[in-house]
Amino acid sequence: MTTSVNWAPARTTVKRGAHAAAHARGRYLAARGDLPDIANVYAASCPKAGSQWTKALFDHPIVRAHTGLFTLPQFAYYRGRRRAFPAATFVPGVYLSYPAYASLPKPYSHRTVYVFRDPRDIVVSGYFASFGAHPDMLGLAERREKMSSMSVEEGLLYSLQESAHHFRDMATWVDVADERVATWRLEDISADPEATVPKILAHCGVNLSDGELAQVLDETSREALQRQDLARRAPGADSHYRVTRQSFRELFGAEHYEAVENVVPGLVERLGYPA
Repeated sequence: MTTSVNWAPARTTVKRGAHAAAHARGRYLAARGDLPDIANVYAASCPKAGSQWTKALFDHPIVRAHTGLFTLPQFAYYRGRRRAFPAATFVPGVYLSYPAYASLPKPYSHRTVYVFRDPRDIVVSGYFASFGAHPDMLGLAERREKMSSMSVEEGLLYSLQESAHHFRDMATWVDVADERVATWRLEDISADPEATVPKILAHCGVNLSDGELAQVLDETSREALQRQDLARRAPGADSHYRVTRQSFRELFGAEHYEAVENVVPGLVERLGYPA
């Protein structure tokens, strides 16, 4: 619903209304004793690390039918939050450090999925996103203006500095010892969704039949999500999903590798990515 509202104040109003309705629904289900066994699923990551795919997965009608969870519209309001999220909801886009996440009030049974991605490819993705299909209402107009006068090399370094706090947050999730939190690397999910997606869903209490899994994988593939995204946009518009997918290995120079290491020393190695 909010994807079709492009005026920021109206979009925020719609989101707040959806959250209010979700709170009312959660209270009703709790009063009836009908809350799902897992009453909240949190999707945590760094921006540009598959958060839209994770949201699409848990918002798929087949998966929703199993979880019984309402997908909350995404808000950048998690830092300093003191109120619990509504019961019986899927909470996407939790862009927080593990300590900040741990401080969130979570009174209901819950599971959390954290998705890592190679920080070097996040830099590249963030750079191209600055010129892509994201609307200016997300605060990108000033960033686009700054980056339009930069070379690609300069723009990548700027993108890195803009994402530095997210990378530091990501580092806090490595080796977290919490049975309610499960972590995956986006690259592993992309390489073998048939093996990884069932494990992600099982962590959240969802076990699909072979036919259900095949349909979910087909309808949440990158190609399918790109088609859905383009269908919502004006003819000729660019998609949120890049067509040309250059990696850091094609674009990075020595200064970029050094800059990543300076921001998050040892993180690439800790996550198991090759140098």
